[in-house]
Formats: sequence, structure tokens, C-alpha cells
Amino acid sequence: MKILVLGAGAIGGYFGGRLAQAGADLRFLVRERRQAQLRASGLVVKSPHGDFGLPVQALTREQIIAPADLVLLSCKAYDLDDAIATIEPAVGPETTVLPLLNGIAHIERLQAAFGAERVAGGSCQIPATLMADGTVVQLADFHRIVFGLLPQTAPQAEAKLQALLALYQRTPVGVELAPDIMLTLWEKFVGLTTLAAMTCLMRGAVCDILASDEGAALLEETYAACTAVARASGQTPRDAVMAHFKAMFANRGSAVTASMMRDLEAGGRTEGAHIVGDMLARARAAGIDPAALRHAWCHLQTAEQRRLREAHPA
Repeated sequence: MKILVLGAGAIGGYFGGRLAQAGADLRFLVRERRQAQLRASGLVVKSPHGDFGLPVQALTREQIIAPADLVLLSCKAYDLDDAIATIEPAVGPETTVLPLLNGIAHIERLQAAFGAERVAGGSCQIPATLMADGTVVQLADFHRIVFGLLPQTAPQAEAKLQALLALYQRTPVGVELAPDIMLTLWEKFVGLTTLAAMTCLMRGAVCDILASDEGAALLEETYAACTAVARASGQTPRDAVMAHFKAMFANRGSAVTASMMRDLEAGGRTEGAHIVGDMLARARAAGIDPAALRHAWCHLQTAEQRRLREAHPA
């Protein structure tokens, strides 16, 4: 199975690197600067589960000469259109595209671009960053990837996902081939939206929010609103998953924040539209009280307008 990984940054570099470590027939699709780094130094990963470095094959869009069997798509949601154009030469009639983006809005966009039969569902969890020298650094010890067939995915993609599962089982990465990947994506969407909306709006960690008079109630109301949207969409989160998130949002000692808040405070772009804005639109369409989502989305939009205005002063 020929695998193409879009990008060799924190996500693509780590999960693609683990596949390469397991012996996968894999190439990274990157820009010229990253290609030069990989050719000069190989892929270098620093991890609590063991550092490793290995030579990898890296190519640019212009160097694609044949379709891949599986394309692993790791990008920010605001780069999705560019990512679609970049991988297009590698997507043939038998190719399966496996996105690892947060949220769910990208699924329909990819299906429209490549056909629903070519798109599977996936998600990953890892705290990681790409250093200036090209080293991928895993910041904490958890790393998990889950994937599965969507209702319209071609049945023959099952064999590819089984092969991908087998490859990851040779690595330290926690891996799951989910029987209902759309439910899994919705469960993460609900929890992540709550965390992103509240930590961005309040500019603090869960423990900081819970230390305020109204924090616990707002967290609970926002999670309840997101859960109601999932139910209205026919995707009721499982009890164990709901218990996990409720415990997270009630932990007064938790310093956890969403990566979106860190992007916001760094003055960069965020995935606010793909996560908070999308959930808000779905709540309104279903006639559900959005709780703090409305205020969080206003906060994120305002910050983005300020970022653009200050970057391009009149």
C-alpha cells in the first residue's frame, strides 16, 4: 500500500514518521523548504516513547507521478482548500483520502472534491510541535489515532484501513479502527468545541474558569448545548465519553486549554470558524440555545478582524 502524507509538521511528521518507522511504503508531500530539510537531515522525532530519526522520501506537488493508495491529510482547517488542490494529482479512482482534521465540516468538502466513496474518517490526539530546525517534538506522552469507514466510503477501503491498523500496531501509538467513525468524530467535536469556546472566550484554563462565580455553570451549559446539537444530528454521544468530558470540565485542578486559545494568544489564525462557528450555526439551525457559543464566536471573529487590520494598516 502506497501512502502519501500531506505535510511533515507536528501531526503529519509524527504520525507519518511512526508509519515509516513501521516499514510503510510512504512519502511526504511537502513544500520545497521542508523537502530540503528532510533530504539534509531526515525526519527527526523527539518523543517520550523514544526518539528516532530516519531518512524519508519527500516530494513536492509537481513531483507526483502516480496516485497513492491512501492519502493521510493533516492540515489546519483554514488551509483545507489549498490542501485539496495540493493532493489532487495523487488522488486516483482507487485512492482513499483519510483526513485527521478537527470538527466535521471538512468531510462534506472533501466528499464534494473527490467523491464520497474516496473519503474515510479519522481523528488524532497528540500535543506536538515542529521546531525551527525541522525536529518534531511530542510534548506529552499521549498519542492516539482513530479512523474508519464513513457510510459512503467504498467498501474496498476497508482493506487499506486494516493494513494501516496493522502498521500502527507495530508502533507505540494508540490506534483504533472505529466501527462508527462519524459518532467518534461528533463526540470529539462536542468536547473540543466546549473547551475551545470557553478557554478562548475566558482566556484561561479550565481551573481558571472554574474559579470564577459563573464558570462551572457556563461550562456545563455550553457542553449541554453542543451535546444537544449532536443528538439533533442523529449522533448521540456515548455515556462513557460524556462522563469523560464532564469530569474534565469539572476538574478544578486542570490547567488544560484548547490549542485554539494558544493560537489566539500567539496572534495567529485559528480554526474558530471550523469548530465554534460551525457548531453555533448547527445549534441555530436546530433551534437549540447555543449558550456561550455565540459570545465565543464573536470573540474569535473580533480577534481575527483585529489581526488582519493590524497586519495591513490603512
